[in-house]
Amino acid sequence: MFISSRFPGTSIDPVLLIKIALLHYIFGIPSMRRTIKEIETNVAYRWFLGLGQDEKVPHFSTFGKTYVRRFQGTDVFERIL
Repeated sequence: MFISSRFPGTSIDPVLLIKIALLHYIFGIPSMRRTIKEIETNVAYRWFLGLGQDEKVPHFSTFGKTYVRRFQGTDVFERIL
């Protein structure tokens, strides 16, 4: 698992975090719980994220807490898209 000194207390690779959020946004998946479930079963999503078939997908609550802590109140996704 990735530990970043730039993002203290985070165990999710920041690139993975952004890619998961992009999948969620681009494909209009209604909830983060559903997004994580889709990633667990969709080979194309796993490939995009750089996850092997045997690698664990971050738990949706871990993703949600990290996402809010890093990106709430920012326009990072609007600037990307």
